[in-house]
Amino acid sequence: MNEPRVRVAVVDSGVDTAHPAFAELAIRTFGVVPKGVGLSVEACEPGDGSGHGTACAGIIHRVAPFAEIISVRALGPDGRGSRDALIAALRFCVREGFDVVNLSLGVDMPKSSPPRPTDQKSLLDLYEVADEAFVKSVIMVAAGPNVSTMRTYPSKAKSLIGVGRGSFDDPERLELSFTSDYEVIAAGMDVPAPLAGGGERKWSGTSFACPHVAGHVARVRRELGSVDAVTIRAELHRLARAQTRARASEPMKEELRESA
Repeated sequence: MNEPRVRVAVVDSGVDTAHPAFAELAIRTFGVVPKGVGLSVEACEPGDGSGHGTACAGIIHRVAPFAEIISVRALGPDGRGSRDALIAALRFCVREGFDVVNLSLGVDMPKSSPPRPTDQKSLLDLYEVADEAFVKSVIMVAAGPNVSTMRTYPSKAKSLIGVGRGSFDDPERLELSFTSDYEVIAAGMDVPAPLAGGGERKWSGTSFACPHVAGHVARVRRELGSVDAVTIRAELHRLARAQTRARASEPMKEELRESA
């Protein structure tokens, strides 16, 4: 019996599909482009001007090598992009019905001040597309803030999975940490990942914790098939709790061996 195909979209700066890390993958590439008075997402040539998306895609491939990766470029070579481009990319992912969407990016705002009136439409659009994804079982996984004084959108939306970073280096490790900014912590410090143009380097930040969680979600999706977002999330939480219990029992096992 064939296992279900799992499609993971990486909304980022693009992917260097020629990197040896992706030698066994046929990565489809799309980009946000101007069209008329608005924006459209269309097939485009592969490439990654900043390397950010390549690193994220490499982490996902390492955790979930079976997953089909789709690159959706919403950022420029400087790693920056507009809110409208992000929203257009997310709407495209929902419309295409991708199984998992990795968002190692977002809109950062200081917690010390409320959003400005001019921010309200774009934030509302982000919440709405996250809600639509939830209803359609498109699992969005979004990086939370890197500093406690900031809040990041759309990771604050409770209809998606927000991710914080841990200082551990085990790519399998997940921890639950329910905050206003995220709910799961994964490895996000000195993470080895592909470098655009070839080679590898270490990366740090929630951007690189996020694809670990996206990879785990892809595994859950493959195991459970076409189930709703609530079921996927519950299984991810169950896995994290099981890991926590296993780690808590390890010192006890050592103590029992030493006293035997």
